[in-house]
Amino acid sequence: TKAILLSRMGHHSEACLSLVHCLRHSTLTLAAQLRYMLLQSWTVTLLGTHSLIAARRVATKAQTLCASAQLDMYMLEIACLISECEAASGDYQAALSTISVALDGYRERSSFDMVQLAQLRKVEYQIRLSGWSAPLAGELEQLIAVARRKMLRWHLGMALILKSSEAIQRGEMDDVEPSLREVAATASRTGDKRLFMEAHYWRGRFYEKQLRYERALHCYRIAALTVQEISMNIVQDRYRKSYESQPMVKEIRERYARLQSEAGRRRRYDVARLSRSERASRKMLSALSAIGQSLSAIRDLDELLPAILDLAIENVRAERGMVFLREPTTGEMRLASARGMEGEDLEDVTSFSHSVIRKAAHGETLLTVDVGKDAALSAFQSLVLHEIKSILCVPMKARGAVVGVLYLDTRKVTQLFTERERSFVDSFASQAAVAIENARLFGALRSENDRLRKDVEGRHQFENLIGGSHAMRGLRDAIASVLKNDCNVFIIGESGTGKELVARAIHSNGPRQQRKLVAVDCGALPESLLEAELFGHVRGAFTGADKDRIGLIQDADGGTIFLDEITNTSLALQARLLRVLQEREVRRVGENTPRRVDVRIIAASNADVQRQVAEGMFRQDLYYRLNVMTISVPPLRDRCEDLPVLLEHFLARRATRGLAPKAVAPEVHAILARHRWPGNVRELENLVERLGVMTPGPVIMVDDLPEEYRVGSAGSGEGPRPGFAGGAGRRADGRTGEQVMIEQALERFDGDKAKAARYIGWNRQKLYRRMKLLSIPAGHGQPERGRAGVVPIVTRRRAV
Repeated sequence: TKAILLSRMGHHSEACLSLVHCLRHSTLTLAAQLRYMLLQSWTVTLLGTHSLIAARRVATKAQTLCASAQLDMYMLEIACLISECEAASGDYQAALSTISVALDGYRERSSFDMVQLAQLRKVEYQIRLSGWSAPLAGELEQLIAVARRKMLRWHLGMALILKSSEAIQRGEMDDVEPSLREVAATASRTGDKRLFMEAHYWRGRFYEKQLRYERALHCYRIAALTVQEISMNIVQDRYRKSYESQPMVKEIRERYARLQSEAGRRRRYDVARLSRSERASRKMLSALSAIGQSLSAIRDLDELLPAILDLAIENVRAERGMVFLREPTTGEMRLASARGMEGEDLEDVTSFSHSVIRKAAHGETLLTVDVGKDAALSAFQSLVLHEIKSILCVPMKARGAVVGVLYLDTRKVTQLFTERERSFVDSFASQAAVAIENARLFGALRSENDRLRKDVEGRHQFENLIGGSHAMRGLRDAIASVLKNDCNVFIIGESGTGKELVARAIHSNGPRQQRKLVAVDCGALPESLLEAELFGHVRGAFTGADKDRIGLIQDADGGTIFLDEITNTSLALQARLLRVLQEREVRRVGENTPRRVDVRIIAASNADVQRQVAEGMFRQDLYYRLNVMTISVPPLRDRCEDLPVLLEHFLARRATRGLAPKAVAPEVHAILARHRWPGNVRELENLVERLGVMTPGPVIMVDDLPEEYRVGSAGSGEGPRPGFAGGAGRRADGRTGEQVMIEQALERFDGDKAKAARYIGWNRQKLYRRMKLLSIPAGHGQPERGRAGVVPIVTRRRAV
């Protein structure tokens, strides 16, 4: 096996020595399997040196041995070697027949990789005999896919070379270059010299067809050097002569010699043109003024850097240029742009000397006329391999500091950089440095203007916060005060005042506006489900957890999470939320591994949080963590002057397309202004929805209002004005505005909690919890049943 690997990789002498060693230490009673492996190894080695007659003779002996010893598992393998001997002799018909018979007879008893190799050889022989066809192309693509999937590198390399060689001969060369690059890279890593040589030979053929002669010459030279290395490694003269006589070896050397001769003639022609380039030096110096004006007009850094490189490459006749800029934080030079002589952007640029860049970064101009004569630079394999002949590296200085480095190089002997190019690029680099600094300053000013504009818009323009009252102006100012930083915010206010709208205004105008806002109603889910929703869970953590699931807190990573009605959570869940605030990490349900998160937390509640803290219903440490900044959302009764604009907004939003929104009579405004609005803006929105359906005419009159608004308005304006201290305001009778809202909704729908919850804008679970908290009887609003029939608890008339 060692000899086979050595031979296939071009190490023929080592393979022969290994086989001779085996023969010296073997006996006449050697097992049949070991004798076969020895014969097979000799066949592969002889094939590698193109000793076809001897290889065919040894392979035939191995085939006879396998047949007599019933070693069926090797019959396909030895048939492949015999077919290779026949194909190398030019008899593709015999080779196809040999491999086809072996595949039919021994496919099932052979190894997978050997079957793949036999199929590949069969496709190759069919192509040589009948030419390229769609069925053969499909079969070859299938073999390539299997080789990739099973990581059969040698099979993949041979298949890609076969596909690429046929494509080159047909002139269809769309994906030839990446395929051959892949083969060359794989062969280089594995040390397979034979595959490496063939890959570079076909790359040379590819570039030559595209008239890219310098690249073709480079590939032919690598292939010829590889051939020379393999040949010199063969000790026996007869094997060396046989190897050098094979057609591909001859063609590689002939193509390399021919292209090298043509390149010499072109080089002599370029030398004759050198004297004419002397006249260009005056033109370069006179161009500096025009260049300075051109660069100063470009204010965008991304547009400026390619322009600098194009001007430098054009004026000094470089083949390639790069700009390195100093990082403000680390001080390191970072590649910012790379261009070619045709004005194309270059990617994956690695063939340059980092030590040259470091020296230029310290203010030293470096000019290397001939890289090959510079011992320090010629040691860099990337420069030698890419045939870079001359380098010019100049620091770009502005206000006495090096802001970047301009790097230029060329591979043409007739265009080596001289002191003339150095003096030009020195002057050019100074102008480029000033232009870069100006572009950076302009970009910083533009960013600052954008930031200030967003700050102003965030302070004065919150489109969903409608109203111009004193209370709303104070709310906008409070929101604007938290936009510049990333602190946690606690929003307090009665139900229906628009706490979620405030949270969205903070997020959409704050530093995290480009990321996600995740809103969670903590009162809408049972505690167990809420915990899984917030923190996520792993598979099997509880019944129904059939797969891993990310939590809402982790989903909001980089953005904001809004925890509405946070006071409805249990103390255990509050402890987990406190850990998120302190450690900035979450742990999924059923998992011990913490996960880092970066979220801004905005919490909200309609309860008196300080009272809940005093009663032990809400954790004091969590309250202090959340309450970095408190924003109080005013109830609608404290900003009745906003009622007209709110009515106009809701009526316009529900207007049917093509029809004007309904108008409101002045008396209606007066009546609504005296209403207490226990449901706040949400109650007003529901009222507008009802009026839009029930009002027949284009104007909403007093008679269109529900009876409770008309009747209750007379006395609703008297009495002490309810105060609000972190929770729902309390009326003179001791009831909160929220309690009144719930009771009125239950009475409206005869105690039907589903309808009452929908009317308020909640779900039933939240309604049940608030009723329990506010001590509202479960049967409130339901009619009493007695002997005289059904009598409602609250007697009222409904508006029709």
